[in-house]
Amino acid sequence: MSIIRFGCAALALALTIGAAQAQQRDLVVAVTSLPKHLDPMGANSNDNERVSQNVVENLIMYDFATGKLEPGLATAWRMIDATTMELDIRRDVKCHNGEDFTADDVAVMFGPARYNAEGAPGHAIARSFLGLITDVEATGAHTVRIRTRQPDPLLELRLASWMGQVPCADAYRAAGSWDRWGQSVVGTGPFKVDTVKQGQFVRFAAFDGYWGEKPAARSFTLKLVPETAARVAGLLAGEFHIITEIAPDQFRPIEASAAAEVVGGPIRSIRALVYDSRHPILKDARVRRALNLAIDRKLIADAIFASRTPVPQGLQQASFGDMFIADHVATGYDPARARTLLAEAGYKGGEIPYRYLKDYYTGEVATAQILQQMWKAVGVNVKLELVDNFNQVIADGGGISNISNAAYYPDPLGQLFRLYGRGGLIPTRKQWSSADFDATEAGLLSLDKSERQAAARRALVIYENDPPGTYLHELPMFYGKRKSVTWMANDTAFMDFRAGGLRSF
Repeated sequence: MSIIRFGCAALALALTIGAAQAQQRDLVVAVTSLPKHLDPMGANSNDNERVSQNVVENLIMYDFATGKLEPGLATAWRMIDATTMELDIRRDVKCHNGEDFTADDVAVMFGPARYNAEGAPGHAIARSFLGLITDVEATGAHTVRIRTRQPDPLLELRLASWMGQVPCADAYRAAGSWDRWGQSVVGTGPFKVDTVKQGQFVRFAAFDGYWGEKPAARSFTLKLVPETAARVAGLLAGEFHIITEIAPDQFRPIEASAAAEVVGGPIRSIRALVYDSRHPILKDARVRRALNLAIDRKLIADAIFASRTPVPQGLQQASFGDMFIADHVATGYDPARARTLLAEAGYKGGEIPYRYLKDYYTGEVATAQILQQMWKAVGVNVKLELVDNFNQVIADGGGISNISNAAYYPDPLGQLFRLYGRGGLIPTRKQWSSADFDATEAGLLSLDKSERQAAARRALVIYENDPPGTYLHELPMFYGKRKSVTWMANDTAFMDFRAGGLRSF
Protein backbone atom coordinates (compact mmCIF):
# COMPACT_ATOMS: atom_id res chain seq x y z
CA MET A 1 0.00 0.00 0.00
CA SER A 2 2.85 2.38 0.82
CA ILE A 3 4.26 1.86 -2.69
CA ILE A 4 0.86 2.63 -4.19
CA ARG A 5 0.50 5.73 -2.05
CA PHE A 6 4.00 6.84 -3.04
CA GLY A 7 3.23 6.28 -6.71
CA CYS A 8 0.00 8.25 -6.48
CA ALA A 9 1.73 11.09 -4.64
CA ALA A 10 4.50 11.17 -7.24
CA LEU A 11 1.96 11.25 -10.04
CA ALA A 12 0.05 14.07 -8.35
CA LEU A 13 3.27 16.02 -7.86
CA ALA A 14 4.24 15.50 -11.50
CA LEU A 15 0.81 16.69 -12.67
CA THR A 16 1.04 19.75 -10.42
CA ILE A 17 4.51 20.63 -11.71
CA GLY A 18 3.38 20.05 -15.27
CA ALA A 19 0.37 22.32 -14.82
CA ALA A 20 2.51 25.04 -13.25
CA GLN A 21 5.01 24.80 -16.10
CA ALA A 22 2.19 25.01 -18.64
CA GLN A 23 0.88 28.17 -16.96
CA GLN A 24 4.33 29.74 -17.22
CA ARG A 25 4.66 29.06 -20.95
CA ASP A 26 5.42 31.96 -23.24
CA LEU A 27 3.64 32.14 -26.61
CA VAL A 28 6.33 33.15 -29.11
CA VAL A 29 5.28 34.97 -32.30
CA ALA A 30 7.91 35.67 -34.97
CA VAL A 31 7.20 38.96 -36.77
CA THR A 32 8.80 40.97 -39.55
CA SER A 33 8.90 44.20 -37.53
CA LEU A 34 8.15 45.36 -33.99
CA PRO A 35 5.77 48.08 -32.79
CA LYS A 36 7.58 51.37 -32.29
CA HIS A 37 5.02 52.95 -29.93
CA LEU A 38 2.51 50.89 -27.95
CA ASP A 39 -0.16 53.57 -27.55
CA PRO A 40 -2.65 53.12 -30.41
CA MET A 41 -2.39 56.86 -31.04
CA GLY A 42 1.39 56.58 -31.21
CA ALA A 43 1.54 54.69 -34.50
CA ASN A 44 -1.17 53.72 -36.96
CA SER A 45 0.51 50.53 -38.15
CA ASN A 46 -0.13 46.81 -38.47
CA ASP A 47 2.65 46.26 -35.90
CA ASN A 48 0.82 48.33 -33.32
CA GLU A 49 -2.67 47.05 -34.14
CA ARG A 50 -1.36 43.51 -33.68
CA VAL A 51 -1.09 44.19 -29.93
CA SER A 52 -3.95 46.68 -29.27
CA GLN A 53 -6.82 45.19 -27.20
CA ASN A 54 -4.58 42.60 -25.60
CA VAL A 55 -3.19 45.51 -23.54
CA VAL A 56 -5.45 48.58 -23.89
CA GLU A 57 -9.21 48.06 -24.06
CA ASN A 58 -12.20 49.83 -25.59
CA LEU A 59 -15.28 51.21 -23.89
CA ILE A 60 -17.34 49.11 -26.30
CA MET A 61 -16.00 45.78 -27.54
CA TYR A 62 -16.33 44.44 -31.07
CA ASP A 63 -16.95 40.67 -31.11
CA PHE A 64 -14.89 39.31 -34.02
CA ALA A 65 -16.88 36.07 -34.09
CA THR A 66 -20.33 37.67 -34.36
CA GLY A 67 -19.63 41.20 -35.58
CA LYS A 68 -21.75 42.52 -32.71
CA LEU A 69 -20.95 45.28 -30.23
CA GLU A 70 -20.67 44.17 -26.60
CA PRO A 71 -19.97 45.87 -23.26
CA GLY A 72 -16.30 46.53 -22.63
CA LEU A 73 -14.96 49.07 -20.15
CA ALA A 74 -18.47 50.51 -20.40
CA THR A 75 -21.29 48.26 -19.23
CA ALA A 76 -24.05 50.30 -20.90
CA TRP A 77 -24.47 53.38 -23.10
CA ARG A 78 -27.27 55.50 -24.50
CA MET A 79 -27.82 58.67 -26.53
CA ILE A 80 -29.32 61.37 -24.31
CA ASP A 81 -29.62 63.77 -27.23
CA ALA A 82 -28.57 63.83 -30.88
CA THR A 83 -24.94 64.66 -30.11
CA THR A 84 -24.35 63.28 -26.58
CA MET A 85 -23.69 59.70 -25.56
CA GLU A 86 -23.65 58.73 -21.90
CA LEU A 87 -21.73 55.64 -20.81
CA ASP A 88 -21.62 53.71 -17.53
CA ILE A 89 -18.02 52.76 -16.73
CA ARG A 90 -17.44 49.27 -15.40
CA ARG A 91 -16.67 49.14 -11.69
CA ASP A 92 -13.84 47.22 -10.03
CA VAL A 93 -11.54 47.44 -13.06
CA LYS A 94 -7.83 47.73 -12.25
CA CYS A 95 -5.10 49.31 -14.33
CA HIS A 96 -1.87 47.38 -14.79
CA ASN A 97 -0.25 49.59 -12.12
CA GLY A 98 -2.90 48.57 -9.57
CA GLU A 99 -4.92 51.79 -9.65
CA ASP A 100 -8.69 51.88 -10.21
CA PHE A 101 -9.97 52.62 -13.71
CA THR A 102 -12.64 55.33 -13.53
CA ALA A 103 -14.45 57.89 -15.64
CA ASP A 104 -11.52 60.26 -15.10
CA ASP A 105 -9.28 57.95 -17.14
CA VAL A 106 -11.68 58.22 -20.07
CA ALA A 107 -11.95 62.01 -19.84
CA VAL A 108 -8.18 62.51 -19.62
CA MET A 109 -7.21 60.01 -22.32
CA PHE A 110 -9.67 61.50 -24.82
CA GLY A 111 -8.92 65.01 -23.58
CA PRO A 112 -6.31 67.61 -24.58
CA ALA A 113 -3.44 65.96 -22.69
CA ARG A 114 -3.36 63.05 -25.14
CA TYR A 115 -5.79 63.64 -27.99
CA ASN A 116 -8.37 66.41 -28.18
CA ALA A 117 -6.24 69.49 -28.92
CA GLU A 118 -4.07 70.69 -31.76
CA GLY A 119 -0.55 69.67 -30.84
CA ALA A 120 -1.62 66.89 -28.48
CA PRO A 121 0.65 63.89 -29.15
CA GLY A 122 -2.14 61.61 -30.38
CA HIS A 123 -4.17 64.20 -32.25
CA ALA A 124 -2.63 63.99 -35.72
CA ILE A 125 -3.01 60.23 -35.98
CA ALA A 126 -6.36 59.78 -34.24
CA ARG A 127 -8.40 62.72 -35.48
CA SER A 128 -9.53 60.99 -38.68
CA PHE A 129 -10.89 58.17 -36.48
CA LEU A 130 -12.43 60.27 -33.69
CA GLY A 131 -12.67 63.67 -35.34
CA LEU A 132 -16.32 64.35 -34.50
CA ILE A 133 -15.71 64.13 -30.74
CA THR A 134 -15.59 67.60 -29.23
CA ASP A 135 -15.71 66.90 -25.51
CA VAL A 136 -15.47 64.02 -23.03
CA GLU A 137 -16.70 64.74 -19.52
CA ALA A 138 -16.64 62.61 -16.39
CA THR A 139 -20.01 63.38 -14.79
CA GLY A 140 -19.40 60.94 -11.94
CA ALA A 141 -16.83 58.40 -10.82
CA HIS A 142 -18.31 55.87 -13.23
CA THR A 143 -20.27 57.97 -15.72
CA VAL A 144 -18.98 59.68 -18.85
CA ARG A 145 -20.58 61.87 -21.48
CA ILE A 146 -19.10 62.06 -24.99
CA ARG A 147 -20.24 64.93 -27.19
CA THR A 148 -19.82 65.27 -30.94
CA ARG A 149 -19.98 68.36 -33.13
CA GLN A 150 -22.92 66.88 -35.06
CA PRO A 151 -24.91 63.65 -35.02
CA ASP A 152 -22.57 60.76 -35.78
CA PRO A 153 -24.07 57.58 -37.26
CA LEU A 154 -20.92 55.63 -36.36
CA LEU A 155 -20.10 56.78 -32.83
CA GLU A 156 -20.53 53.31 -31.32
CA LEU A 157 -18.27 51.76 -33.97
CA ARG A 158 -15.63 54.44 -33.46
CA LEU A 159 -15.49 53.72 -29.73
CA ALA A 160 -15.30 49.97 -30.39
CA SER A 161 -12.54 50.20 -32.99
CA TRP A 162 -8.90 51.13 -33.46
CA MET A 163 -7.99 54.43 -31.72
CA GLY A 164 -10.97 53.96 -29.38
CA GLN A 165 -8.83 52.19 -26.75
CA VAL A 166 -8.52 53.90 -23.37
CA PRO A 167 -5.23 53.70 -21.41
CA CYS A 168 -4.84 54.72 -17.76
CA ALA A 169 -4.47 58.43 -17.01
CA ASP A 170 -2.29 58.44 -13.88
CA ALA A 171 0.30 56.21 -15.53
CA TYR A 172 0.21 58.43 -18.61
CA ARG A 173 0.92 61.50 -16.49
CA ALA A 174 3.71 59.70 -14.62
CA ALA A 175 5.48 58.60 -17.82
CA GLY A 176 6.79 62.11 -18.32
CA SER A 177 7.14 61.98 -22.10
CA TRP A 178 5.31 60.58 -25.10
CA ASP A 179 8.29 58.44 -26.10
CA ARG A 180 8.65 56.87 -22.63
CA TRP A 181 4.91 56.28 -22.54
CA GLY A 182 5.14 54.48 -25.87
CA GLN A 183 7.44 51.86 -24.34
CA SER A 184 5.50 51.43 -21.08
CA VAL A 185 1.80 51.88 -21.89
CA VAL A 186 -0.52 51.00 -19.00
CA GLY A 187 -4.00 49.74 -19.77
CA THR A 188 -6.60 47.41 -18.31
CA GLY A 189 -6.29 44.46 -20.70
CA PRO A 190 -5.44 40.84 -19.92
CA PHE A 191 -1.76 41.48 -20.75
CA LYS A 192 0.62 44.19 -19.60
CA VAL A 193 3.89 45.45 -21.08
CA ASP A 194 6.72 43.42 -19.56
CA THR A 195 9.96 43.84 -21.54
CA VAL A 196 10.81 46.00 -24.56
CA LYS A 197 14.09 45.30 -26.36
CA GLN A 198 13.98 47.34 -29.56
CA GLY A 199 15.46 45.43 -32.46
CA GLN A 200 14.96 42.13 -30.63
CA PHE A 201 11.58 41.48 -28.99
CA VAL A 202 8.65 42.85 -26.99
CA ARG A 203 7.13 40.69 -24.25
CA PHE A 204 3.70 41.05 -22.65
CA ALA A 205 2.89 39.29 -19.36
CA ALA A 206 -0.55 38.16 -18.19
CA PHE A 207 -2.14 40.67 -15.80
CA ASP A 208 -3.27 38.82 -12.67
CA GLY A 209 -5.63 41.63 -11.70
CA TYR A 210 -7.61 41.49 -14.95
CA TRP A 211 -11.36 42.03 -14.49
CA GLY A 212 -12.42 39.52 -17.15
CA GLU A 213 -11.63 35.93 -18.05
CA LYS A 214 -7.93 35.13 -17.73
CA PRO A 215 -5.94 34.34 -20.91
CA ALA A 216 -4.49 30.91 -21.69
CA ALA A 217 -0.90 32.18 -21.93
CA ARG A 218 1.15 33.52 -19.06
CA SER A 219 2.91 35.77 -21.58
CA PHE A 220 3.37 36.33 -25.29
CA THR A 221 6.48 37.58 -27.06
CA LEU A 222 6.77 39.30 -30.43
CA LYS A 223 10.22 38.32 -31.68
CA LEU A 224 11.83 40.15 -34.59
CA VAL A 225 12.69 37.71 -37.39
CA PRO A 226 12.74 39.69 -40.67
CA GLU A 227 13.66 36.83 -43.01
CA THR A 228 10.76 34.64 -44.11
CA ALA A 229 12.90 31.50 -44.41
CA ALA A 230 14.09 31.93 -40.82
CA ARG A 231 10.52 32.34 -39.56
CA VAL A 232 9.39 29.22 -41.38
CA ALA A 233 12.39 27.20 -40.16
CA GLY A 234 11.77 28.34 -36.58
CA LEU A 235 8.11 27.38 -36.80
CA LEU A 236 8.90 23.90 -38.10
CA ALA A 237 11.57 23.42 -35.43
CA GLY A 238 9.14 24.39 -32.67
CA GLU A 239 11.01 27.57 -31.76
CA PHE A 240 7.99 29.73 -32.64
CA HIS A 241 4.31 29.03 -31.99
CA ILE A 242 3.06 31.46 -34.67
CA ILE A 243 4.76 33.31 -37.53
CA THR A 244 3.37 36.28 -39.46
CA GLU A 245 3.49 37.53 -43.09
CA ILE A 246 3.66 34.24 -44.98
CA ALA A 247 3.32 34.28 -48.76
CA PRO A 248 1.86 31.34 -50.69
CA ASP A 249 5.29 30.36 -52.05
CA GLN A 250 6.20 29.52 -48.44
CA PHE A 251 3.06 27.50 -47.74
CA ARG A 252 4.38 24.15 -49.01
CA PRO A 253 6.89 23.30 -46.25
CA ILE A 254 4.39 24.37 -43.60
CA GLU A 255 1.49 22.42 -45.08
CA ALA A 256 3.75 19.38 -45.55
CA SER A 257 4.56 19.36 -41.85
CA ALA A 258 2.61 17.18 -39.45
CA ALA A 259 3.09 19.79 -36.72
CA ALA A 260 2.24 23.08 -38.46
CA GLU A 261 -0.43 24.68 -40.64
CA VAL A 262 -1.34 27.90 -42.47
CA VAL A 263 -4.25 30.05 -41.27
CA GLY A 264 -5.63 33.47 -42.14
CA GLY A 265 -6.75 35.13 -45.36
CA PRO A 266 -8.06 38.48 -46.63
CA ILE A 267 -8.75 41.05 -43.93
CA ARG A 268 -10.69 44.33 -43.80
CA SER A 269 -7.94 46.17 -45.60
CA ILE A 270 -6.94 46.93 -49.17
CA ARG A 271 -3.36 46.90 -50.39
CA ALA A 272 -2.95 50.14 -52.31
CA LEU A 273 -0.57 52.67 -53.83
CA VAL A 274 -0.28 56.38 -53.13
CA TYR A 275 0.74 58.91 -55.80
CA ASP A 276 2.30 62.10 -54.47
CA SER A 277 0.58 64.79 -56.52
CA ARG A 278 3.34 67.28 -55.63
CA HIS A 279 5.66 65.38 -57.96
CA PRO A 280 5.91 67.39 -61.23
CA ILE A 281 4.81 64.43 -63.36
CA LEU A 282 2.15 63.06 -61.00
CA LYS A 283 0.41 66.40 -60.53
CA ASP A 284 -1.43 65.65 -63.80
CA ALA A 285 -4.44 63.42 -63.04
CA ARG A 286 -4.21 61.93 -66.55
CA VAL A 287 -0.80 60.45 -65.72
CA ARG A 288 -2.15 59.00 -62.47
CA ARG A 289 -5.14 57.51 -64.29
CA ALA A 290 -2.79 56.06 -66.90
CA LEU A 291 -0.73 54.37 -64.19
CA ASN A 292 -3.93 52.78 -62.85
CA LEU A 293 -5.12 51.58 -66.28
CA ALA A 294 -1.75 49.91 -66.87
CA ILE A 295 -2.15 47.61 -63.86
CA ASP A 296 -3.43 44.08 -64.26
CA ARG A 297 -4.60 43.64 -60.69
CA LYS A 298 -5.79 40.08 -61.04
CA LEU A 299 -2.41 39.03 -62.40
CA ILE A 300 -0.73 40.50 -59.30
CA ALA A 301 -3.16 38.84 -56.90
CA ASP A 302 -2.77 35.51 -58.69
CA ALA A 303 1.02 35.73 -58.93
CA ILE A 304 1.74 36.87 -55.38
CA PHE A 305 -1.09 35.19 -53.50
CA ALA A 306 -1.95 32.18 -55.68
CA SER A 307 -5.49 33.54 -56.27
CA ARG A 308 -6.19 33.49 -52.51
CA THR A 309 -7.25 37.13 -52.32
CA PRO A 310 -9.71 39.11 -54.48
CA VAL A 311 -9.42 42.38 -56.36
CA PRO A 312 -11.84 44.90 -54.81
CA GLN A 313 -14.59 46.72 -56.66
CA GLY A 314 -13.09 50.13 -56.02
CA LEU A 315 -11.80 51.29 -52.66
CA GLN A 316 -14.56 49.59 -50.69
CA GLN A 317 -15.28 46.17 -49.22
CA ALA A 318 -18.26 43.85 -49.02
CA SER A 319 -18.16 44.04 -45.22
CA PHE A 320 -19.70 47.52 -45.56
CA GLY A 321 -23.10 45.87 -45.99
CA ASP A 322 -25.67 48.30 -47.35
CA MET A 323 -22.95 50.94 -47.70
CA PHE A 324 -21.19 48.80 -50.31
CA ILE A 325 -21.91 50.39 -53.71
CA ALA A 326 -22.53 47.30 -55.83
CA ASP A 327 -22.90 49.17 -59.13
CA HIS A 328 -19.64 51.11 -58.82
CA VAL A 329 -17.46 50.77 -61.93
CA ALA A 330 -13.87 50.15 -60.84
CA THR A 331 -10.81 50.97 -62.95
CA GLY A 332 -9.95 48.03 -65.17
CA TYR A 333 -6.87 46.91 -67.10
CA ASP A 334 -6.68 48.96 -70.32
CA PRO A 335 -3.08 49.60 -71.48
CA ALA A 336 -4.23 51.18 -74.77
CA ARG A 337 -6.25 53.80 -72.92
CA ALA A 338 -3.25 54.33 -70.60
CA ARG A 339 -1.02 55.17 -73.57
CA THR A 340 -3.63 57.60 -74.91
CA LEU A 341 -3.84 59.47 -71.60
CA LEU A 342 -0.06 59.68 -71.36
CA ALA A 343 0.07 61.19 -74.84
CA GLU A 344 -2.67 63.70 -73.96
CA ALA A 345 -0.73 64.67 -70.82
CA GLY A 346 2.43 65.23 -72.88
CA TYR A 347 4.43 62.70 -70.89
CA LYS A 348 7.98 62.52 -72.28
CA GLY A 349 9.44 59.61 -70.34
CA GLY A 350 10.43 61.45 -67.17
CA GLU A 351 11.49 59.34 -64.21
CA ILE A 352 9.02 58.65 -61.39
CA PRO A 353 10.48 57.21 -58.16
CA TYR A 354 8.71 54.31 -56.42
CA ARG A 355 9.90 53.91 -52.83
CA TYR A 356 9.13 50.71 -50.96
CA LEU A 357 10.29 48.56 -48.04
CA LYS A 358 11.60 45.02 -47.92
CA ASP A 359 8.34 43.08 -47.58
CA TYR A 360 6.72 45.07 -44.79
CA TYR A 361 3.68 43.98 -46.78
CA THR A 362 3.73 40.38 -47.90
CA GLY A 363 5.20 40.25 -51.41
CA GLU A 364 6.00 43.97 -51.39
CA VAL A 365 9.26 43.63 -53.31
CA ALA A 366 7.83 41.28 -55.92
CA THR A 367 4.76 43.47 -56.36
CA ALA A 368 6.92 46.55 -56.96
CA GLN A 369 8.91 44.70 -59.61
CA ILE A 370 5.76 43.51 -61.39
CA LEU A 371 4.26 47.00 -61.34
CA GLN A 372 7.42 48.52 -62.77
CA GLN A 373 7.22 46.16 -65.75
CA MET A 374 3.51 46.86 -66.29
CA TRP A 375 4.19 50.59 -66.34
CA LYS A 376 7.19 50.11 -68.60
CA ALA A 377 4.93 48.29 -71.06
CA VAL A 378 2.89 51.49 -71.58
CA GLY A 379 5.97 53.72 -71.70
CA VAL A 380 6.22 54.97 -68.09
CA ASN A 381 9.70 55.24 -66.60
CA VAL A 382 9.44 54.17 -62.95
CA LYS A 383 12.59 53.87 -60.85
CA LEU A 384 12.44 51.40 -57.94
CA GLU A 385 14.02 52.66 -54.71
CA LEU A 386 14.25 50.17 -51.83
CA VAL A 387 14.53 52.20 -48.61
CA ASP A 388 14.99 51.38 -44.93
CA ASN A 389 12.07 53.07 -43.16
CA PHE A 390 8.74 54.86 -43.58
CA ASN A 391 10.24 58.31 -43.15
CA GLN A 392 12.32 57.68 -46.26
CA VAL A 393 9.26 56.37 -48.11
CA ILE A 394 7.31 59.60 -47.64
CA ALA A 395 10.22 62.06 -47.77
CA ASP A 396 9.86 65.08 -50.06
CA GLY A 397 10.33 64.26 -53.70
CA GLY A 398 8.61 60.93 -53.40
CA GLY A 399 6.48 59.71 -56.26
CA ILE A 400 4.81 56.35 -55.67
CA SER A 401 4.58 54.53 -52.35
CA ASN A 402 2.73 51.63 -50.72
CA ILE A 403 -0.07 51.72 -48.18
CA SER A 404 -2.73 49.51 -46.65
CA ASN A 405 -6.21 51.03 -46.51
CA ALA A 406 -7.73 49.37 -43.47
CA ALA A 407 -11.46 49.54 -42.74
CA TYR A 408 -11.14 49.84 -38.98
CA TYR A 409 -14.90 50.00 -38.90
CA PRO A 410 -16.83 48.56 -41.86
CA ASP A 411 -18.03 51.73 -43.54
CA PRO A 412 -16.68 54.25 -46.10
CA LEU A 413 -16.02 56.61 -43.19
CA GLY A 414 -13.78 53.97 -41.69
CA GLN A 415 -11.68 53.50 -44.81
CA LEU A 416 -12.05 55.73 -47.90
CA PHE A 417 -12.86 59.06 -46.26
CA ARG A 418 -10.78 58.41 -43.14
CA LEU A 419 -7.65 58.20 -45.27
CA TYR A 420 -8.32 60.61 -48.15
CA GLY A 421 -10.83 63.11 -46.76
CA ARG A 422 -10.32 66.28 -44.76
CA GLY A 423 -7.97 65.59 -41.85
CA GLY A 424 -7.06 62.16 -43.21
CA LEU A 425 -3.61 60.65 -43.54
CA ILE A 426 -3.00 61.49 -47.21
CA PRO A 427 -4.07 65.18 -47.07
CA THR A 428 -2.13 65.55 -43.80
CA ARG A 429 0.98 64.33 -45.58
CA LYS A 430 0.10 66.80 -48.39
CA GLN A 431 0.31 64.02 -50.96
CA TRP A 432 -3.18 64.73 -52.34
CA SER A 433 -6.37 66.57 -51.44
CA SER A 434 -9.64 67.44 -53.13
CA ALA A 435 -12.31 69.96 -52.16
CA ASP A 436 -14.88 67.91 -54.10
CA PHE A 437 -13.92 64.79 -52.19
CA ASP A 438 -14.08 66.66 -48.86
CA ALA A 439 -17.59 67.83 -49.75
CA THR A 440 -18.86 64.23 -49.57
CA GLU A 441 -18.35 64.26 -45.80
CA ALA A 442 -21.71 65.90 -45.08
CA GLY A 443 -23.57 63.14 -46.91
CA LEU A 444 -21.47 60.39 -45.35
CA LEU A 445 -22.32 61.72 -41.89
CA SER A 446 -26.05 61.95 -42.63
CA LEU A 447 -28.44 59.82 -40.59
CA ASP A 448 -30.34 59.13 -43.83
CA LYS A 449 -29.08 55.94 -45.47
CA SER A 450 -29.86 56.99 -49.05
CA GLU A 451 -27.92 60.23 -48.58
CA ARG A 452 -25.01 58.27 -47.16
CA GLN A 453 -25.03 55.87 -50.12
CA ALA A 454 -25.12 58.74 -52.65
CA ALA A 455 -22.15 60.39 -50.95
CA ALA A 456 -20.21 57.12 -50.90
CA ARG A 457 -20.88 56.65 -54.63
CA ARG A 458 -19.65 60.18 -55.36
CA ALA A 459 -16.48 59.68 -53.27
CA LEU A 460 -15.66 56.46 -55.12
CA VAL A 461 -16.02 58.19 -58.51
CA ILE A 462 -13.74 61.06 -57.46
CA TYR A 463 -11.15 58.55 -56.28
CA GLU A 464 -11.20 56.93 -59.75
CA ASN A 465 -11.13 60.16 -61.79
CA ASP A 466 -8.66 62.21 -59.74
CA PRO A 467 -6.78 59.31 -58.21
CA PRO A 468 -4.60 59.80 -55.13
CA GLY A 469 -3.39 56.27 -55.86
CA THR A 470 -5.07 52.98 -56.53
CA TYR A 471 -6.20 49.73 -54.98
CA LEU A 472 -4.41 46.52 -55.93
CA HIS A 473 -6.11 43.70 -54.01
CA GLU A 474 -7.62 42.95 -50.64
CA LEU A 475 -4.82 42.60 -48.13
CA PRO A 476 -4.43 39.02 -46.92
CA MET A 477 -2.68 38.11 -43.70
CA PHE A 478 -1.44 34.54 -43.66
CA TYR A 479 0.11 33.03 -40.56
CA GLY A 480 1.93 29.81 -39.94
CA LYS A 481 1.18 28.18 -36.59
CA ARG A 482 1.86 25.02 -34.68
CA LYS A 483 -1.15 22.70 -34.77
CA SER A 484 -0.98 22.51 -30.98
CA VAL A 485 -1.93 26.21 -30.86
CA THR A 486 -5.70 26.70 -30.74
CA TRP A 487 -5.97 30.20 -32.15
CA MET A 488 -7.96 31.69 -35.01
CA ALA A 489 -6.99 34.72 -37.07
CA ASN A 490 -9.73 37.35 -37.52
CA ASP A 491 -10.43 39.81 -40.33
CA THR A 492 -8.11 42.54 -38.97
CA ALA A 493 -4.41 42.85 -38.17
CA PHE A 494 -5.19 42.35 -34.45
CA MET A 495 -3.82 39.09 -33.05
CA ASP A 496 -6.32 38.21 -30.33
CA PHE A 497 -4.63 36.37 -27.47
CA ARG A 498 -7.40 37.11 -24.98
CA ALA A 499 -9.52 34.32 -23.49
CA GLY A 500 -11.56 32.98 -26.39
CA GLY A 501 -9.01 34.20 -28.94
CA LEU A 502 -6.20 31.91 -27.82
CA ARG A 503 -7.62 28.78 -26.21
CA SER A 504 -4.55 26.61 -25.76
CA PHE A 505 -1.00 26.08 -27.00
